[in-house]
Amino acid sequence: MAGGRSNAGTAAQLVVSESAVAKHINSILAKLDLPKADADHRRVLAVLRFLGVA
Repeated sequence: MAGGRSNAGTAAQLVVSESAVAKHINSILAKLDLPKADADHRRVLAVLRFLGVA
């Protein structure tokens, strides 16, 4: 996520399916307790939380 790639970009780099990437990202976001919200960019919030900034 911190690399700024889309699911498709991450899938291509890791040579896995896009659905596998989506599944893992959703799992990460759930474990970080980042619920779906129209006003927030959950990937950015996840990286900031990982870095201890948010």
